[in-house]
Amino acid sequence: MMHFFRKKSVQGFTLVELLVSMAIFVTVITVAVGALFSAQVVNTKLEQTQAVLDGMHLATEVIVREMRYGAWFYCDTSIPSPLPSTRKSCDYPNGGTVLIFKPTAALLGTTDETRDRVAYYLSSGVLYKNEYPYGGTMRVNQITSSDVRVDTLSFYATGLNTTAGTSDYLNVADYNQPLITMIISGETVPRKITSQPVSFSVQTSAASRTLDR
Repeated sequence: MMHFFRKKSVQGFTLVELLVSMAIFVTVITVAVGALFSAQVVNTKLEQTQAVLDGMHLATEVIVREMRYGAWFYCDTSIPSPLPSTRKSCDYPNGGTVLIFKPTAALLGTTDETRDRVAYYLSSGVLYKNEYPYGGTMRVNQITSSDVRVDTLSFYATGLNTTAGTSDYLNVADYNQPLITMIISGETVPRKITSQPVSFSVQTSAASRTLDR
């Protein structure tokens, strides 16, 4: 007996199936590319934020370290001329924008370190530190980098005043330890035109560790 086997025909994809497959593929690729670009934007913002945190952390640490060991604090809204020889508080809510005090170490070129002064202030979005060695030349130091723009700098200080005493550098202290709160706010300066600035705000307080005398 002879058996005849019928060969099965091989069928391919229809045009409709191909179009549906291509549509699904294009949709998946579009979503994946969009997610990739979103991840790049988020990563750029994280890098900017980290740069801000690193820069501002260093700046605030430098200032706070000097405040803790400084003396003869003077808080105001501008740097007076001549430099103050007295102390001055700036209580909440007015506060001040300039902090002047005697540093813990003698400044280069001084002839009398008891009269040395440093001043922290804000100018054109940059945080500066001026050094005033007594009998020497004033020096200006930039504290914040060009990656950030500082919009506000505020100092709130208590315990800086002196009681009525003799003039010049012999004021009688009030014996209240200086407590200073510093608030810095601003935003990053994007390196790319397509990047958006990231805002920041830093607040820190420091009490002088030297005897208020």
